[in-house]
Amino acid sequence: MRRFFPSALAVLALAGLAACARPLATGALSAGVTAARADDWDAAVRHWAEAVRRNPGSAAAHNNLAVACEKRGDWDAARREYEEALRLDPGNLVIKENFVAFKARLEAGRGRTP
Repeated sequence: MRRFFPSALAVLALAGLAACARPLATGALSAGVTAARADDWDAAVRHWAEAVRRNPGSAAAHNNLAVACEKRGDWDAARREYEEALRLDPGNLVIKENFVAFKARLEAGRGRTP
């Protein structure tokens, strides 16, 4: 059984705020949140990748995609998305905390691929 990372909860709140800023990506962001709540990380990746495609300047979409990639075990993609999210919004504390937690999980060995 997969557990929901505490940082992912913060991400979901961030997604709701970001959706208001860019109507074009609202549907994809919302659909990603719904998929994440259902623990369907493959669908969350699809939806948040679409949100990134529609709005590549959305730090929230990149952050959400990073969380979903991490949940699927795609550590390289997760790192790239966290780094892009931070590049876009370097002062965002939620993104910083998510990335720090991600790196800690990698260092602890939970992020190694089999």
